[in-house]
Amino acid sequence: MSEQTVQYDVSVIIPVYNAEKYLKQCIDSLLAQTKDNIEIIVVNDGSTDGSAEIVGSYLGSSDNICLINQENKGAPWARISGINAAHGKYLGFVDADDFVKPEMYKVLYDLAEANAADLVYCNYEFYPHKVTLKVKWFREYNGKKDWHFIDRNTAYWNKLFRRDLLDRVNITDLCSRFGEYAPILPMLDADKIYFTNEELYFYRVGHDSSSGGSFDGKVQHYVKGVQVSKTLKEMLYGKPYQAELEEYFDYRYIYALLLLLVVAAKNKDRDNYLYARQELINNDYKKNRYLDVIIKANYGSLKSWVMTRIMPISYNIACVIASIALR
Repeated sequence: MSEQTVQYDVSVIIPVYNAEKYLKQCIDSLLAQTKDNIEIIVVNDGSTDGSAEIVGSYLGSSDNICLINQENKGAPWARISGINAAHGKYLGFVDADDFVKPEMYKVLYDLAEANAADLVYCNYEFYPHKVTLKVKWFREYNGKKDWHFIDRNTAYWNKLFRRDLLDRVNITDLCSRFGEYAPILPMLDADKIYFTNEELYFYRVGHDSSSGGSFDGKVQHYVKGVQVSKTLKEMLYGKPYQAELEEYFDYRYIYALLLLLVVAAKNKDRDNYLYARQELINNDYKKNRYLDVIIKANYGSLKSWVMTRIMPISYNIACVIASIALR
């Protein structure tokens, strides 16, 4: 992370790729913040729609908005560009298809300052409607950095990170190596963590994205997830929490393999299904103590049993189940 002079209390980074449908709502929600002294950095990651033009329409009237245009590299590299350009004491991230409540960054900033916190985060709402079947990725911090805390709190977008913390863990390197999982190490290394149960962020559902919506044509997204998940244990090496969390990080790899297996079956991708199945067998996945505990909690007993015990039996069985369950 390159050194920048602190000129803002908060820098908010928005990675953008073909988000013209939702981008104005996102930016307007940040301009409406009750917290002043906020920098908004929009990184246009090679969009081919009108996203750059939408941001450009704000530049003349809002002097706290910065637009960075780059060739398409992916969200992790868009975040890196934003981080390197940021001038804030604290850094936050908002996905371009989401938006926030007017008080979000005032609440988080005041919480961080009052407690000299390295990391603060908030709860969130699904938008435009509640999703009863979708697991909510928020969990209260009880003072212990165990698997229970890490498993549901790894998103970038409901957090405010102290810049010093991100410098200490070399966040730009983490972004390039671990992508969407990069927030895990700042969470583990933070000295002081605080949260609020206030639902200050709107997480959009019911639309198509790289990881949401339909599973059709998204095998490579899950292949990448497997590749990254296999390396996550590198975050633990030499850390005081290494021994306690190693098996949980093995579970993260197993879970990524199960997701790939399911999505490969849905897309009739026999090679990736067989690869995921063999890796599960090689890792003796059923013996991992977190497998049933977490997946049952997230999906319920029946779906957990089908996902972990039935779909890995054979490609043909998995394809039939996926065609019925993942319409």
